[in-house]
Amino acid sequence: MTDNKKQPGPKGFILVDLVDRGNIVEIPLASNKAWLTLFYALPEELVSKAKAYLDFPRCPYEVLRTDKYDKLINDDIFLELVWDCTAWAVWQYFEVPDKKKGGYREIPGTDMNYSGDFPIWRLAYVMLPYLRQKFETNGLSFQSLFNMTPDMEVPYFSYKQFGNLIGNLVPIIVKEQNWQPMIDEAWNNRTPEDYSEYYSQAKADFARTWDHSRTKVGKMLSIEELAEKAEEADSIFDIPDPRAQFETRILDNLAISEFTSTLSERDMKILELKNCGYSVTEIAPLVGYQSHSAVVKRLKKITDLYDDFVSKKYQNYLETF
Repeated sequence: MTDNKKQPGPKGFILVDLVDRGNIVEIPLASNKAWLTLFYALPEELVSKAKAYLDFPRCPYEVLRTDKYDKLINDDIFLELVWDCTAWAVWQYFEVPDKKKGGYREIPGTDMNYSGDFPIWRLAYVMLPYLRQKFETNGLSFQSLFNMTPDMEVPYFSYKQFGNLIGNLVPIIVKEQNWQPMIDEAWNNRTPEDYSEYYSQAKADFARTWDHSRTKVGKMLSIEELAEKAEEADSIFDIPDPRAQFETRILDNLAISEFTSTLSERDMKILELKNCGYSVTEIAPLVGYQSHSAVVKRLKKITDLYDDFVSKKYQNYLETF
C-alpha cells in the first residue's frame, strides 16, 4: 500500500560540515541562530547599538557547532539588534510614487517621521525572512559560515558594503513578491496618524509599547554615542536609532517655536510653567485663573490648536509630495 502522506521537509538550514567531515547540522528557522547571517552582515557601528555583541566571536566555527554562545544568541536583544537595524536599512530602498515629478522616489523624510503602525514601516520587517533566504545565494550563506575554519573570521561590512547588499536585494524581493502595488496603495492613502513632521501621540504610544514589549534586558547605546562614531566613518547612511524612541511631550522641540508664535501670551505662560513641572493647581494663580479647571480647559484648547496646526502641516506635505 502506498503512503500518500506528504513527507515533512527540513524546517531550517541544512549544513554539511566540510571542515569536520561527516557532520550534518540543521539550524531551525524558528531559532534565533537562524538570524546569524544577517547579524554578521551588520556594520560595526550598528552592532555597537548593543555593546555586548561587539565581543561576539567574528569566527563562526564554534558559534555554529556548539551551544557556547547560545545564551547571547537567544537573548531578545540579539533579535532586536538584527531585526531593527536590517529593517531600517530595508526602509532606505523602498520606493513610493512621486506625485510632483511622476515616477518613483525614495520615501521622503526619515523613518522617525513615521508611525510604527504605518504599513510600509511594518513591511520592512515582513521582508526580513525573504532577505535572510536571499542571503543564501546573494550574501553570507550559512554554508559559507559553516565552512570557515577555526582561524577564520568574518570581517565587519562597511556601511557602503552593507548598503549595496541590502539595496540590491530589496528591489528583487519587492518584484518577486509583487509588493509595489501594495506599497503604492499604502503611500497614496497615508494619514496624519502615519506621518508627522513633529510630535505624534500615535507614534509616541507605539514606540513606548514596541520598546516595552520587546526589550526585557540590556540597554542600547544612545544616538548621540553612535553619532560620534559616524563622524569618523565613511557612511552612506545616517546613524539610525532602531528602537525609535520618540519624544512624548505635548510639543516636540522642532515644532514649538513655530507653533507657539501663534499663541497668546497667557497660553505661552501656561505651556512654559507646565514644561517646568508646575501642576495645574499651581499654574492657575500665576496666569490669573481662579481655579485649576480653567487651566485644564485651556491646555485642552492648546492641544486642539496643535492638532489643527499639525494637520495643516501634513496637508502641505501631501501637496508637496
